[in-house]
Amino acid sequence: MEAKKFLLALDSKKIKYGLTRTKQLLRACGNPQLDIFSIQVIGTNGKGSTAAMLAHTLIANNYKVGLYTSPHLVSINERVKINHQQIHTQAMNQFLKTYKSEILKIQPSFFEILTVMAITYFKENNTEFVILETGLGGKYDSVTATKAQIVVFTSISLDHMHILGENISKIAQEKAGAISEHTKLIVSDNQTTKVLKVLNKQAK
Repeated sequence: MEAKKFLLALDSKKIKYGLTRTKQLLRACGNPQLDIFSIQVIGTNGKGSTAAMLAHTLIANNYKVGLYTSPHLVSINERVKINHQQIHTQAMNQFLKTYKSEILKIQPSFFEILTVMAITYFKENNTEFVILETGLGGKYDSVTATKAQIVVFTSISLDHMHILGENISKIAQEKAGAISEHTKLIVSDNQTTKVLKVLNKQAK
């Protein structure tokens, strides 16, 4: 089955929260996240534009840059780019052909498969920087499984309260959960006092 047909047959709106499946699929693919330098963009507003600006800036300075964003407007290929060029459908088909048995066994979500596909594609094409837009939250979003060296927080406000928490502090805690011992640098937009308190605590 063609990769795009397979992916579109999955329920892209069905959320499978947690990192277990993404980590399992990354291991099946040889842990490509260990061979890339990644920047994870997290927040409520401005994630896509921030990720795009970071990519544009690095490309303008002659770096080879992978960009992973969501959602797409017309084609799934839009979500995965290297220096503005969308991933080739052939590469998507090859990924599915190579790892389909593992995918069927692990049962990852639409977003989890695309995340691992993107990371694998970026590694195979020797990108120097990879910009990853977080899908939902931070602590349990599949992008967080890549253990990015740099974490960038855009503005954090009330967001998906039925999943992330009923107040701003709990939502901030979910997003701050992407910070780990692997994080080398943390950058943040101006935040409210409550959000900043949560981010500082997690950073320390």
